[in-house]
Amino acid sequence: MADTTRTVSGFAWLISPLGAVHAGPAEEPLAPEEVVDAGQPGDDLLVMHRLTERDRGIPNRPEGSAFLVITGTTSPPIVREGWRVLPADFSSEFAVEGDAIRLRRGLGAISVAAPGTALEGQKVLECEFDVRD
Repeated sequence: MADTTRTVSGFAWLISPLGAVHAGPAEEPLAPEEVVDAGQPGDDLLVMHRLTERDRGIPNRPEGSAFLVITGTTSPPIVREGWRVLPADFSSEFAVEGDAIRLRRGLGAISVAAPGTALEGQKVLECEFDVRD
């Protein structure tokens, strides 16, 4: 089956383990209700990509295990205990190895919708991405 590319408009997040820098917990960071059978995204989760050393152009990327997640709303993804969520930032060098995800254009920064959390009032980038399936 040939690769297909789709354009996704959404909000970019980084998910990483809390605490000491290490390879990361064996389990995935998202709570079970966020993910639908066999890793298919739920309604709000558009893309989840485990970042590798070859992915670049995310200046605020945490060290160690990290995921780039694109959601359809300004609400941060719900993560399992022991993980944290940050709005992602991109430089002009942003590239995921093999162009699996490519930033098409930035649409602007929007206030995060997370009442009662440390993320409330922060800005999250809305962007268009080309995503290869």
